[in-house]
Amino acid sequence: MQWSKLKSTLEEFICSSLKNRIKLHATVYRKSHDGPSRVWITLDKKEIFSASMITYEVEHAKLYEKIKAERKLKPIPYSSDWRQMFHSKEREALIKASNEIDNMLINQGIFDPFDVYQPFMAYNSLAIEDAIKSPDVFTRAFAMFDKRLGKRRLLKIGLPSNAHPLIVKFYKIRCEAEGMYLSCINRE
Repeated sequence: MQWSKLKSTLEEFICSSLKNRIKLHATVYRKSHDGPSRVWITLDKKEIFSASMITYEVEHAKLYEKIKAERKLKPIPYSSDWRQMFHSKEREALIKASNEIDNMLINQGIFDPFDVYQPFMAYNSLAIEDAIKSPDVFTRAFAMFDKRLGKRRLLKIGLPSNAHPLIVKFYKIRCEAEGMYLSCINRE
């Protein structure tokens, strides 16, 4: 789906108190190798969220090298039979480390734009209950801006103490926009 179509579809979900204040943006830097991209969200023209491929890949590479050294992970041994390489213990250990790093970066608030674009693609087919309970951090965060999440329900759901910082940030923005900031904060 084209970004312009997806953007307009997603912006239709935004509650009336934030309508025309929240804007979704995306770009692809075509002159750079492999066209790295960036997705960001602004509130009143001030950036409140950003997912940059360059930032993500730099941080991922740093952590990956650190973990490889700490765990003394070995490179995949060469074999003329690619299946042997594909199913090697070394490859499995490297993939496991990479997946752990993905989760670490998300917990630090560093997102790969692909991890934002994919939930955006699926969002319009989600019920609000599914969006609020989604295992995906970004989907749950974006649900805080959803017009299908009413004021009473917003107050009722509150925030668990272990909520991701992005969800907390979007929750507080929504509460403030609805004029319920103190009520929301007192429920935390």
